Amino acid sequence: MPATDLPVTDLPVTDLPVNILVMVHGISPEPLPFSPEPMYGAFWRSLQCHQPILGDRFPQGYIGVSWGQELPKPGRPPLIDLRPDQCLTRAQNFINQRTSYEQIKAAPDPNSKLLEWGGDRSIDFPWYSPIVRGLVANLREQTLIQGVGDAIYYCSRDGEFYIRRAVYGQVLSQLDDYLEAKEVRLHLIGHSLGVTLTHDFLYGLFAPNHRPDYYRQAEEANALRFERWRAKAERGELKLGSLTSMASQLPLFALRRQVLVDQLAAGQLLDGQMIGLRPDVEPRPGQPDRHPEAALSPDTALSSGGGSMQAIQWQLFYDVDDLLAFGTRRLYDQPSRIREVQVDTGDNPAKAHVNYWENRQVIAQTAALLLATTA
Repeated sequence: MPATDLPVTDLPVTDLPVNILVMVHGISPEPLPFSPEPMYGAFWRSLQCHQPILGDRFPQGYIGVSWGQELPKPGRPPLIDLRPDQCLTRAQNFINQRTSYEQIKAAPDPNSKLLEWGGDRSIDFPWYSPIVRGLVANLREQTLIQGVGDAIYYCSRDGEFYIRRAVYGQVLSQLDDYLEAKEVRLHLIGHSLGVTLTHDFLYGLFAPNHRPDYYRQAEEANALRFERWRAKAERGELKLGSLTSMASQLPLFALRRQVLVDQLAAGQLLDGQMIGLRPDVEPRPGQPDRHPEAALSPDTALSSGGGSMQAIQWQLFYDVDDLLAFGTRRLYDQPSRIREVQVDTGDNPAKAHVNYWENRQVIAQTAALLLATTA
């Protein structure tokens, strides 16, 4: 199908920038069918509470993406009715049912040997070892199988294929109305594995001299859409407005491609321009090279009227109690375009990973970034 056969908008062409907001969830520990839409809606309402003008900046609202999670439906749909990526929930549940320690204990078998009281290794030392073991088992089975399992799936060829089909397709299918706009700014919000998905989406759109893998992964119509948006980016008509990342795992995912392994092994930083960041801010003659966070306190950064506010395009949030969140900013060579904020989302590692969407600091500073980058 030629590109000209794609839907054409009847909306009037405007010289004003069009701002598009996209939200992409990440790893979910939920064992039951789950829709991210209530979470997205609550986050969007909270953003508007902090910055009411955002409703005018994004009059169309947001694009909420769902992937890797079976959605709630009456009854239990047969597998044939699910997308391949949505089968992940049932697969992880089945693995847990067969391999969790509680299930192993509940299914005695002569070929399954457990520690017994009275045996040579029956006494734990120190006394609290069983408590620690219980916490570790719960963390391993909930966070790792239900969480890291998603990441392992995406690192596989099949997983990348089906997840990108689902995620990219949901976004591209809602962008047709803006193909003729003179300037479109993308504002992406990603959490956990959603950070990697938004990063990969932007890389496919903005990296020069690159043929995206998505061209062979997508259905024909979406491959053509992606090609048109990539051409729009090359003409300067599509820009990265802002990128918000919560619980980034990019330092780990940077190791999935040999070209990146070689680059990092040589001590070379990653180029943020490949995902649409503008070149790093140059210091004015006679002035020191200041990073925005050096000029603004955490309470006023991105919400004051200072010029440094306009420099930030990418803002990351992490909690050190979150086992699946990593500092990311120092891997990139545009330090003045990237701001990284440590937050407190909870002391329980599993809960800390999923609480970013409700964290006040995340909400307030995300709203401030969106306000600054849509002006």
